Amino acid sequence: MQQILAAILVADVVGYSKLMGADQSATLAALRKLRSELFTPSVARHDGEIVKSMGDGWIVTFASVSNAVKCAVEIQSGIPDIVQLQLRVGIHLGDIVREDEDVFGDGVNIAARLEAAASPGDVLISDVVYHSLDGRLASAFRERPPLKLKNIERPVLAFSWSEAPTSTDAASGSGDQGFVDDKTIGLGFVDLELRAGDDEAKILCDGVNEAVRMAIANQTGMTLMADVAEADMLVEGSMQVLGARYRAIVRLVDQGNQKLIKSERFEGVIADLFEAEDDLALRICTSLRFAAFRYESSSLDKSDLPIAEQNSSVIRVHTGGLLSDLSYPEWVEARSLMEIVLERDPDDASALAMAGMSCIIEPNCGWRSSTLEQREQAIVYLRKAVELNPGSDFAQAMLIYAFLELEEDHARALFAAEQLMKTAPHYAQGQMAHAASLMCSGKVEEGTNLALKAIEPLRGLRLFSQNAVYLMLGLSLSQRHDEVLHWGQLVEQNIKNVPRNLLLMIAAAAHSEDVARAREYADRLLECRADFRLGDMRTWPLKRPGDWDQLVAGWRLAGLPE
Repeated sequence: MQQILAAILVADVVGYSKLMGADQSATLAALRKLRSELFTPSVARHDGEIVKSMGDGWIVTFASVSNAVKCAVEIQSGIPDIVQLQLRVGIHLGDIVREDEDVFGDGVNIAARLEAAASPGDVLISDVVYHSLDGRLASAFRERPPLKLKNIERPVLAFSWSEAPTSTDAASGSGDQGFVDDKTIGLGFVDLELRAGDDEAKILCDGVNEAVRMAIANQTGMTLMADVAEADMLVEGSMQVLGARYRAIVRLVDQGNQKLIKSERFEGVIADLFEAEDDLALRICTSLRFAAFRYESSSLDKSDLPIAEQNSSVIRVHTGGLLSDLSYPEWVEARSLMEIVLERDPDDASALAMAGMSCIIEPNCGWRSSTLEQREQAIVYLRKAVELNPGSDFAQAMLIYAFLELEEDHARALFAAEQLMKTAPHYAQGQMAHAASLMCSGKVEEGTNLALKAIEPLRGLRLFSQNAVYLMLGLSLSQRHDEVLHWGQLVEQNIKNVPRNLLLMIAAAAHSEDVARAREYADRLLECRADFRLGDMRTWPLKRPGDWDQLVAGWRLAGLPE
């Protein structure tokens, strides 16, 4: 006999004997359904092994502690949708001995005692298991008083899943800029009420309501609740239309304490009914998304420890801010922090998407050309993030940029962007990725017009600057040089001396025959990139050679070194 270290999950049906006495055939049918449709498939998905089945209970072993806990939570979460049974689950990490079709050891005994001490529907884990989890999983559990378990000498510290904090006071993984999507926020939507207007106004209001409802249902990190009473947050508001003008007031409310999170007014002109509908829905959805994520992130339990030693949820939110800043030191820190999170949990989909983004930002901002290894790693990160969370519009948008920036595969980037727009048409960052794909593929006017629409809702957000760079590229290729300088100055108000921003401003000033201004920007570029040379800089992934030649001509007029 050989001892092995394993995570042991023990599960048992609550009140099985009583249920059998009341209706044996119905209980056996429910048990078979639970086993075939939920329990066994979930164990297989998480690489567990059912080593003992006792009719109304199971003993399962896992090589991974995280997989054992994820499996237990998935099963308990799914039971109400499958059968009218309840389980208790206990999990411990310890040595076990396998003999024939059975397992023995203290690890099994403690897991079994934890299962017996669990409440119906709960997952009770030992302190050893809890401290083996990353912050994302650990935040789903709350500490219970030490348990004195039968035949176990020492009191056991245990953590309960069913007694974890609710969404309004739990440590959350939702980043304030919408980068992190491992936690779902439940939103209830009450249709915007039309306060004034004619039949056309009612059509506009109905269309906006439907578009916002669809966007909430499809956007990462949010779910639309059919029963608004069960939602974490409530969206409500009103709309007025007078002639060709409209005004909408939208409020986001914390349902738990009736706290007003955000109230915002949206105004516009109806030139085309469908365009007005899409424009208003985009602005409302973007505002709701980031307001909800920012509010959730404010509830994170932050400690005085160095950021790298805090839980993964806190690290992800901190990294989201770094990725918005577009400065080289922050980019380096962001990548190193995501590596820490991925060491804890290689399947952290949010961290994978953010790590992939950190590989894209470097060439996107013009700091350095990424190495072949970095390009390959970014694609691996982002493909895995999308595989683990296919509904993540953020991960899909970053994968589009990776196809474009790192592989210069215009066809693949454009196809992926078109697919994303089918599922998330009112996702501003997705629209910007689509616009970038169009511009670089040679459809400059179409891409620029889309970018102009997508950038407006992002004003005032920290990620405005990185999205504005591609808008400026489209304007530059369209020879709208005054507009390039306008948007470049807006970026400069947030973040100074981003190389790609300066490069576009240099070209725009030079082509506007303002050579003095172009050389001023060129001097600033060389101050932060003394080794800059036109000959070895990484180009934008532009399909048409003439587009690149136009930019280079402007840089040469400004005197940038060859």
